[in-house]
Amino acid sequence: MRKIFKKLVLPLNLVLIIMLCFYAFMYAIKKARNYEIYTKPEIETKIYTVWHIETFEGGGKARIDYLKTIARQIEKETDGVLIMVKALKPEMLESSLENEKPDVVSFGYGVGKILLPNLITLNSTYNVRDEMVESGKFNNKIYALPYIVSGYAMLTHGSFTNNFHCGQNEYIKPNNIYNQLNLTPQETESQYEAYKDFVYNKKVTLLGSGRDVYRVNNLNSIGRTTAIITPNDSYTDLLQYLGLFKNDEITNKFLNLALDDEHQNSLANYSLYSSKHLNLYTEGVFKEMEETLKKCRVAGAFSD
Repeated sequence: MRKIFKKLVLPLNLVLIIMLCFYAFMYAIKKARNYEIYTKPEIETKIYTVWHIETFEGGGKARIDYLKTIARQIEKETDGVLIMVKALKPEMLESSLENEKPDVVSFGYGVGKILLPNLITLNSTYNVRDEMVESGKFNNKIYALPYIVSGYAMLTHGSFTNNFHCGQNEYIKPNNIYNQLNLTPQETESQYEAYKDFVYNKKVTLLGSGRDVYRVNNLNSIGRTTAIITPNDSYTDLLQYLGLFKNDEITNKFLNLALDDEHQNSLANYSLYSSKHLNLYTEGVFKEMEETLKKCRVAGAFSD
């Protein structure tokens, strides 16, 4: 009987030892996991905000899509960074600045003075054309750089007539063109209203924007109109600027990417124009607009 008991006790002890070793091993693994979680904190997410303020009609979706492309690229290349691109109406700008500040701001002509107290000076011109760099200066310091440019053109249904339409708003100054030409336009509520008057009333001439050139060129191509498009080389205030409220690696990278040749060349996909010495177009009315914009007097971002 004693021999039988010994035979049973020995396997039970062995099983007990194995179980104790197993539990000790599992406990050690659990502690190790807890220690790894405790000593290896998650990457902190940094959120950056880009405000996009438009002051002229046409191409709005294209301009904000361009900014979002830059934002997504930075997010993909940089762990722990999230960039929010927010469209903001110009009339809401002053009140919005009282509550929060963006890190990067994209803005059109007419609101520069509101932003100026918060903008930091820029140390590079990113090979932007000289006249474009000048337009972003205040007191001989660079506070903003144009990254998208457009312009004006006279569109006619034949011979030029003084009875032309022109859109208006409180931000852009197309009167700098028709005053120079000694003409008195029939102003309409918006650039788009002026465009519609031109398309549906064949007797008028339109002082249109670059977006109107795009629309009418498309209508010409399908035979809907036979309008003559003559780009104006005297003046443009249809520019979109970039400025920084914050100076760090991410905001500077955003500005650098928005103005590098690769992304600037992609503006041709949006029928827009570059502020650099690039040739986005090879022929047709878009090439004519591009060459004209290289001769234009450019409005200052911080002028009235």
